[in-house]
Amino acid sequence: MTEGGQKKRWGMVFALFIAFVLCNLDKVNMSVAIVPMAESFGWTATQKGLVASAFFWGYSFTQIPGGWLASKYGGKAVLFWGVMLWSFGTLIAPWCAALGMPALLASRFLVGLGEGVAPSAATGVLAKGVPPSQRSKAVTSAFGGLDVGSLLGLLIAPPIIFHLGGWAAVFYLFGALGFFWGAWWFISYMRDSSTDMKEVETTGAKKGLSIPWAAFVRNPQFWALTVAHFTWNYFSYGLLAWLPSFLASAMGVTLSKSSFLSILPYLSTVIVTALIAPLAGELEAKKKLTRTQIRKGSQTLCFGVGAVTLTMIGLIVNATPVAAVTNQTIGMVVGLLSVTFGFAAFIRTGLFCGHQDLSPKYASIMLGVTNTAAAIASTLSTFFTGLFLSMTGGNWAYSLFFPIAALQLVSVFVFLIWKSDPVDFDAVA
Repeated sequence: MTEGGQKKRWGMVFALFIAFVLCNLDKVNMSVAIVPMAESFGWTATQKGLVASAFFWGYSFTQIPGGWLASKYGGKAVLFWGVMLWSFGTLIAPWCAALGMPALLASRFLVGLGEGVAPSAATGVLAKGVPPSQRSKAVTSAFGGLDVGSLLGLLIAPPIIFHLGGWAAVFYLFGALGFFWGAWWFISYMRDSSTDMKEVETTGAKKGLSIPWAAFVRNPQFWALTVAHFTWNYFSYGLLAWLPSFLASAMGVTLSKSSFLSILPYLSTVIVTALIAPLAGELEAKKKLTRTQIRKGSQTLCFGVGAVTLTMIGLIVNATPVAAVTNQTIGMVVGLLSVTFGFAAFIRTGLFCGHQDLSPKYASIMLGVTNTAAAIASTLSTFFTGLFLSMTGGNWAYSLFFPIAALQLVSVFVFLIWKSDPVDFDAVA
């Protein structure tokens, strides 16, 4: 691989990183903007729930089709059109909101449709554009954009709303950024004819229409990935949706302060991701650990530490009535949450590399399948947390923290069957 080819490859990884930053910017924007929007349009709580959930309707719908399209037409093209679609849906949101609830729901559905293809498409690009020895570093770097996007969205959306023309400005600005990214991606990578880039792509199998579904179902490692992905989304989206409410209601902090405190765990994820990306690449390139050891170790750290820290938070919450909460209590809880999210960054060198380890050819379609299960988990975690809160009289330990911790513990043991040996699914179909 020439020096120019290496620069081109890592430039592509950086472009994927930016795409994922935009992905979560356009996911978080509604979480922030929905408060002034609800006041402006007089929405009920039920209507706010509809707006918040419309994204996931589209997101769930394109998981498997996105993987199939990436396998057939290539991840670069599918990612391009996905970003264009979700950016368009974001850009038109203010006009749709003015037209009425059905139009706004349709715009958020479009955002979900576009974002639904992104993980599978990016996985396909990385599987065919990055050699196995650099996979951990590349995947961690690219998917780390999701954490940065969440953090940036929570940080910059409020000042944009307050100082740049109200809630509509968030959608106009974030939507426009996607089109700038699209021009960059199209010119620099979609039309790339570099020999160095094609050299790695040819190591993947040729595109085909036949997907060996039966071989996937019979493969235990595929199910380990599915369980891990389900657990990841139940954890991440459950806390994303409920963390500000938990801090406000169980810790007694103001809503503005709870929003600020909610940022700190995501900041720890960004920091740890920046540290483990080069470390994982070094361990893998110099064969200090086997690929299987890296994947198992990463998943154990991600979910194992989380199971312990979330259980500790639940115990603290159960032992501390709201009236007895002190600044020290809040500091302990936020500190444990930061540890939880910091170790959660190891998911990038575990689960999100696993599909490519098993099969570069079918990595996109496999991620589409496991991400479908994960999208279902996102909806379930939000719904069941609210249901359990109603059933338990507002007990956050039994409604949010203990269920996630139990699921993480199960997932750790399931992932012990993992092996990173490539599987020829066509031969076993």
